[in-house]
Amino acid sequence: MKKCVFLIIQIILFNFIHSQQVPNGNFENWYNESNYQNPQFWDTPNSVTGSLNIFTVTKETAIVQNGTASAKIQSKSIFGTPIPGLITLGDFNVNINTFQSSIEGGYPFTHKPNILKGYYQYEPVSGDQAFIGVVLLKQNGSLWDTIASGNFRPSQKVINWMPFTININYFNTQITPTHLNIIILSSDKDYPQPNSILYIDNLTFEYNNSVNTETIKEPFIQANKNQIQISNIDKEYSIEIFDITGRLIIKEIINSNKYYNLENNSIFIVQLKSNNYTKTQKIVTN
Repeated sequence: MKKCVFLIIQIILFNFIHSQQVPNGNFENWYNESNYQNPQFWDTPNSVTGSLNIFTVTKETAIVQNGTASAKIQSKSIFGTPIPGLITLGDFNVNINTFQSSIEGGYPFTHKPNILKGYYQYEPVSGDQAFIGVVLLKQNGSLWDTIASGNFRPSQKVINWMPFTININYFNTQITPTHLNIIILSSDKDYPQPNSILYIDNLTFEYNNSVNTETIKEPFIQANKNQIQISNIDKEYSIEIFDITGRLIIKEIINSNKYYNLENNSIFIVQLKSNNYTKTQKIVTN
């Protein structure tokens, strides 16, 4: 009898561990903040645009796939400048001096899902394109490495709830993530079109016994005296190198191994990016 009870407990725990889901993925829970609402666990630009009474993310109760609410994400225009509607499990920040925005971190998460599923409706303007992306991150101090990712970019008008599926590709199956981030945009981030509207609801994960792996070479970043070496490159990456003060000293596109001669005995931050991969690493020259 004791063995039977123990087995039942093990099964329950196993199912719980392997069914960790998207936090507030059904967008049922919202909280009030000043003159706007945000979905619980998610961040939006509303804290920045709310002072102008402009909101790019709102609670939708009439157009719902499941439950009583969904997220309505709408691109807007501020003083003639178009901005995409955005929602993220990370921290959305804006530099008030440069007006540059960034997304960092995510929700604490140590599981390895294979698929992100959900439902959407989309009303694009002028050939716009939305973005739904998922990344699993490994935090190393103040640096974040992407260990898995996947995305979906709808561009057609969809006026009824349509399911979508995103395969999550792992770059290194041996590393356990520390955080999860899901980033959703109602517009192309570089060419947002005001009034493009994306509705999102019922985000869930699927788990299999093994994770997907993508055939990809892991780029290597290392220092050799005063030289930073970027190797194992087999496709196009953007590279940015910052000094210890945060000053950008190198920014370019590379598609093969590269070497940079820099100052001795200094600290640099190197960031490599492709369409679905980000690697950030601190390097010390000597």
